[in-house]
Amino acid sequence: MKDESGGVRYELAPPEGKVLTESGVSLAVPAFKAAEAAESFRERSPRQAEVLEYLIERGTVSTASIYSDVGAGAGVITALVNKGLVRREKLQVRRKIAGAAAPSTAHLELSEEQRTALDVVRNAVDSGDPKPILIHGVTASGKTEVYLRAIEHALSLGKRALVLLPEISLTAQVMSIFRGRFGDKAAVLHSMLGAGERFDEWQRIEKGEADIVLGARSAVFAPISNLGLVIVDEEHDPSYKQDSDPRYSGRDAALYRAQAGGAAVVLGSATPAVETYYRAAMGEYRLVEMTRRIEERPMPNVVVADLGDEFRQGKATIFTARLREGISEALAAGHQVILFQNRRAYATFLLCRECGYAIECPYCAVSLKLHAAERELRCHHCDYSEPSPDVCPRCGGRRIGRFGIGTERIEEETKTAFPSARVLRMDRDTTSRKGSHETILEAFRRREADILAGTQMVAKGLDFPGVVLVGVISADSALHMPDFRAAERTFQLISQVAGRAGRGSVPGEVVVQTFNPDHYAITSAAAHDYKGFYESEIERRREHGFPPFGSIANIVSSDADSGRAEQKLRKLADEIAAEIGSSGLDIRVMGPSPSPIARLRGRYRWHIMLVSPKRENIVEVLKTVFGRVQSLKRMVTVDIDPASTL
Repeated sequence: MKDESGGVRYELAPPEGKVLTESGVSLAVPAFKAAEAAESFRERSPRQAEVLEYLIERGTVSTASIYSDVGAGAGVITALVNKGLVRREKLQVRRKIAGAAAPSTAHLELSEEQRTALDVVRNAVDSGDPKPILIHGVTASGKTEVYLRAIEHALSLGKRALVLLPEISLTAQVMSIFRGRFGDKAAVLHSMLGAGERFDEWQRIEKGEADIVLGARSAVFAPISNLGLVIVDEEHDPSYKQDSDPRYSGRDAALYRAQAGGAAVVLGSATPAVETYYRAAMGEYRLVEMTRRIEERPMPNVVVADLGDEFRQGKATIFTARLREGISEALAAGHQVILFQNRRAYATFLLCRECGYAIECPYCAVSLKLHAAERELRCHHCDYSEPSPDVCPRCGGRRIGRFGIGTERIEEETKTAFPSARVLRMDRDTTSRKGSHETILEAFRRREADILAGTQMVAKGLDFPGVVLVGVISADSALHMPDFRAAERTFQLISQVAGRAGRGSVPGEVVVQTFNPDHYAITSAAAHDYKGFYESEIERRREHGFPPFGSIANIVSSDADSGRAEQKLRKLADEIAAEIGSSGLDIRVMGPSPSPIARLRGRYRWHIMLVSPKRENIVEVLKTVFGRVQSLKRMVTVDIDPASTL
């Protein structure tokens, strides 16, 4: 809806749904009268007596439970209703979300670092201090146990807790841990729930029947009152930023909720966002370091395998010699392996070797990805698909090459190279059905598979004690993206997936395959050196005025006609330049230029970027320009502090 200034205001609509009911019965008379009736029925109507005694003991129950537990039929219930001894009821039925409860870890002794972190959080809960606490803990340092005990403390004070997670796959695992610890006190909210399940969970939260809310980005809007603790796990993850309207950061919204409600707030990560760590270093956040794994387990040994050397030696395969050897050794010892590649599909593009034509999406300026199992080319942006051709659509040539590596190809080549291994794949294609995340992860946890190949879904927070080897197939896929956060994303992904190795009693190893073995993101991740990476990255950010030393606005114009898209944006850019000139505000304008993805879903895209030391400068200029020429606002999309500038 429009607000007073002509802008757009969003209001939260609760999930739509209906209360699910089933038939039930309850006593229509006091318990002592029911007991007297039961005694009088014992010889001539023993089933009626048993039903009355069952209701005296249990209270209101479903008719189905009477049928199964007592063995009484519908006629017995009808007779008791007619005698005025019981009444029929409509009982609300909660649609329970599938998932097992993990064994409780409440009995485990905390490490010294865990106790220190827990004390800091407990004190903040006690005082209602919303100053953010950054727990920077290496992978497997026991952050989750700190969260659990901090939540227990909040609940003991009559307060409630909100926990955000970046991935639905991670939500499934953590929910099982929370069930084991808190039982029915925890509710879950995420997009893979059915409409009825989401409605029921929302109702439970709103009525105060659940004291803990666990979920992905949108769970930050849950109707939970009396908040005592807010936790944002894997706080660095870009998934917390919604990249469509309404654009918001779940992480920032969580900070706001904590501030507004006087709740303690914890940001946890092994690889904090550069902006977050900077604020902690500057004293805006409290910093708690957890530098050691629990039980003094060693960090995994990381080997960097130079793909350039492999190619020069004519060994151009998916697996370097070191990774192939490591997989063989792990399988022979009965251990498990994770293979990571942050691209799904089989091949990232098809190229005609005769005319050089690469098959692109007709609606987006990107190549179509090959999904070999379906013999289909598919766009991962607009979902356009077409059959995979046997001949070149342009020249009719038959020498069509498959280039690039996706998870589907990794799955196939792994099965070929290691035929006795049981292989699972986890990416968006294999997890599109409800419950598929849990099914794959549980199968791997039960050791029903030896190798798990996947995208970033396998990189975050998952705990598999049987995994001793992690292979990063190509560490370069995100490194050279036209985005100022490319190095940070690469460091985080490698560090996070490396953290899946060696979480049990056997030390782990990680093989990182790359064409850029000397890049600081690669070397820092290999050395488990967050601070070394941070120091290199922060200087680069300082030099360019990028966050945390300023704010960025990415403004995109799109149109079915490229000329119109450019014209609209140039008109806006001229207005912005004029306003900057008259106001004297410190804002740098980059562009207009075609967006890195120049066409998307049939619309051409142009963008400009505004960079300023102060976010308020950008907001002020845009408010003034859009207030003066309101038609310009309808022509563009504005994203302030975007997670990605693509």
